[in-house]
Amino acid sequence: MQIGFGPIANGVVIIIEGLFYIPAALTSGLDQIFQGLLLALSIIFIFYGVWSLITACRNKYDAITLYEDIANMDRTERRSSIIAVKDANRYLLYRDLGWGCDFFPNHATASSTDEDVRQLTTYFADEFGIPAKDFTLSHICVKDSEKPSTDHDGEVRYYEYTLYRASVTVMPDAWRSTEFHVGAKDCRWMTLDEMLADPVINKINHDVVAMVRDNL
Repeated sequence: MQIGFGPIANGVVIIIEGLFYIPAALTSGLDQIFQGLLLALSIIFIFYGVWSLITACRNKYDAITLYEDIANMDRTERRSSIIAVKDANRYLLYRDLGWGCDFFPNHATASSTDEDVRQLTTYFADEFGIPAKDFTLSHICVKDSEKPSTDHDGEVRYYEYTLYRASVTVMPDAWRSTEFHVGAKDCRWMTLDEMLADPVINKINHDVVAMVRDNL
């Protein structure tokens, strides 16, 4: 099933470029040697364009090829939405067993902002023991990052982080300690300076801490 032009359009463009050189060569006023070079270049472009066009028609640009092209263009491994909850100069973190360090509340980013807010609201309320009516989420920014992944033996991976600010109107009693346990999560409050001074947090998630620092 052919679902798009893909490389076919590339072949057509190359042929047009080759045809463009013909009048340019004949009307350029250059000596015969340079005119000959331009004509030869145009012929090369035309033949290459025809070859590309024939090859593209034989190898149709199907759904699999389209997916591979998109995958090659988009190197992002993970899109995560980050929730920054601030109490004075401290931020709420929880023990992320996957990263092996304390981290901001986070959830996989949804396809639209409205859906992202809806999913984040449900996640934050359920996982951190706070009624949805007691906080609001505000979209702040989006940041791309690349860094070694703890899940892939230190290979460089690509991430996209979407930052939200959570404005809490009624703080749960359980949150009033510096360290506390809620649901299945071990949580704590830390300042940005404390996060950057922590060797594990700074090594693994310096980019996220810096995003919060620079935008809130």
